Amino acid sequence: MRLRSYLLCVAAVGFVPGFTAAIVAVGTVREGEREAALRALRETVRATALLIDRGVQGSLGELKVLGNSENLRVGKLRSFHAQATALGHGPNVWTSLFDATGALVLDTSRDFGVAAATELAQPCVAQALADRRPVMTDLIADAATGKLFTMLCVPAVAAPEKYVVTQSFTLDHWRDTALELQGRSRWVVAVIDHGGRFIARSKHTDAMLGRQARPELVAAAAASHEGLIRHKTLEGVDSYDAFTHSELTGWNVAVAAPVETIEASAWQAVSLLLAGLATALIAATAAAILLGRKFISEIASASAAAQALGRAIQPEPAPADLDEVNALNLALVEAGDVLARERSAREAAQAERQQLLELEMAARQAAQQQNIAKDNFMAMLGHELRNPLAGIMGATALLERNGDDEVQRKRYLGIIDRQNKHLTRIVNELLEVSRAWSGKIVLDLGLFDLGECVSHSVDALRATEQAREHSIVVDAQQVWVRADLVRVEQIVNNLVANALKFSLGGSEIHVRVSAEAGQAVIEVSDVGVGMSQALLGNIFEPFVQGPGVPGRVASGLGIGLALVRQLVQLHGGQVIARSAGAGLGSTLVVTLPQAAAPAPDAPADAAEAGAGAIAAVTSSGARVLLVEDNLDARLTMAEALRGLGYVVDDVADGVLAVTTAAATRPDVVVLDIGLPGSDGRVVAARIHHLPGLEHVTQIALTGFGLESDTSTLSPALFDAYLVKPVSPQALARCIEEQLKVRRLST
Repeated sequence: MRLRSYLLCVAAVGFVPGFTAAIVAVGTVREGEREAALRALRETVRATALLIDRGVQGSLGELKVLGNSENLRVGKLRSFHAQATALGHGPNVWTSLFDATGALVLDTSRDFGVAAATELAQPCVAQALADRRPVMTDLIADAATGKLFTMLCVPAVAAPEKYVVTQSFTLDHWRDTALELQGRSRWVVAVIDHGGRFIARSKHTDAMLGRQARPELVAAAAASHEGLIRHKTLEGVDSYDAFTHSELTGWNVAVAAPVETIEASAWQAVSLLLAGLATALIAATAAAILLGRKFISEIASASAAAQALGRAIQPEPAPADLDEVNALNLALVEAGDVLARERSAREAAQAERQQLLELEMAARQAAQQQNIAKDNFMAMLGHELRNPLAGIMGATALLERNGDDEVQRKRYLGIIDRQNKHLTRIVNELLEVSRAWSGKIVLDLGLFDLGECVSHSVDALRATEQAREHSIVVDAQQVWVRADLVRVEQIVNNLVANALKFSLGGSEIHVRVSAEAGQAVIEVSDVGVGMSQALLGNIFEPFVQGPGVPGRVASGLGIGLALVRQLVQLHGGQVIARSAGAGLGSTLVVTLPQAAAPAPDAPADAAEAGAGAIAAVTSSGARVLLVEDNLDARLTMAEALRGLGYVVDDVADGVLAVTTAAATRPDVVVLDIGLPGSDGRVVAARIHHLPGLEHVTQIALTGFGLESDTSTLSPALFDAYLVKPVSPQALARCIEEQLKVRRLST
């Protein structure tokens, strides 16, 4: 059997089941189209009811506004008539005012003061006043004029039990409101009142208004809120009639569509389906014949290519329209390229292995660099710690040997004090970086002059040993910022100290403060060793340091500029580094948001007024209980406090602290938190429970400076806390401040 015959058989086998299924689907499609047409009928009747309710709702709103009118409340009926007339509804709607007896007071269809008959409105007025709610009437016929209309009555809130405000609607109004059917000329829309009479009808309107609707429709509407019936209209047309009720009036709204129009759409869909099936049958037969010829030609071409491949000739078959034949041709072509593809695959695998090796080497180098940075940091930390420790040890030994010489004694004590401050600075820098990385730094913002702040910071640095061989030139304009004064001084100190460390002796350091484009700018420039492009990229990373000044021993931990970046970013600013290259100096630029200058007579912020001020301490001679487990720290601090005029009792643990407090009744307890055997918080609580010491002032000493450590210190136990190391003067200042607070609170 030839391919063409097979294609015809395949077409027949595929078409027959589909044709059978289509015949079965005809009935389903017909019923579905019928149901869709009926759904459209139901939606039309609901939309018509909504149109009526929308018109009634608008009239209700107007009547309620008129019923609350101040003119009605004070009896200005002529002004009320003008207000009602201003609504301007036209001849089909007019507004009236009735008193409690049903007598007409005024009517917008007449001039003010013109009398008219009122007996038709009396039932509506009486019901509205009795029920205290709006009432919509059924169809009303005026015997004198023959006019048909409906009326909406609303009690007047401005004059309870005295007036009723109404609007009357002609049947032309309901015709214009409800009878809107676009493209449905054979459909009939009707509005029927509670008595079964037509208020509006889209067909034979004039003849049907006021007449009774078909009884089967009235009965069905009385039995159900909405539904669908099949019956003959008053014109004798067999129709589907969908009905519902207006929510606000209770009237029945009906839309009738001839049965033949509903069924016509269903039969039209069936006809289209049958025509499509016939067309599909003809097209399938023609396609089997025509495509068979094409398939035979393409298969012959593929056969020729296979024969060429068998003769070791690279086949070049012609492109085919059939995907399967194209796949066959492609397979024949690829058969000649197998060796080339395998060679390409081996090369790709080799390249991938090389890439993985390079990535591994890069990762290893990064890890090695991190280890080197860690080792360098540990070595530098050891160097930085050993230097002051060596100075302290040497000065201590010399004090033991030459302590009687007052001049030498002061010199050695000065060495110990300087090296102690150096150790404190190292520890504080490490803690500051830890706080910055963990987001624990809290800024104390205040308004101050940045130029003045920078000038004071540089003046303090000029007095240090580090700046002795350099000249620091300051050009500071007045620029106001809202920032943390202490942190800004820390930023300036780190920037200038960095410039001093990497500059040759005798060189100048330039510090400039200016305002540029709404930003406050601090610029620190030097002519020192400079920075390479590689170093500029990571100079603000922790533990990164550039090459030092030749002949000068390297110092520092490489965390100063990292801390500067963190503090600047906390203020909403940024810091950048610039350098033309090694040996060409460097410039560090900090930008902070500029603030408006204060008024000339405005008081200074607390941060500005008192920042950096160290007041002299005047001892009150209070009795102090010092609890510290470190013997040297306790003895030196106790002796220093005694030298300042305090009466001091010092103990080493929590048990002695409680018993001593009970015996001596101190004014202030200075308590180390990390005591052996018992937590300082527990000791503080026990002291607070001693008779007469419920309100004793307690100050916590802690060696842990992180917020997570100090946040656990309860304000109910401790009035203040200080982070070690703390100088005797700072402790005495804290004691006096807390005693002053205690006196003021009592």
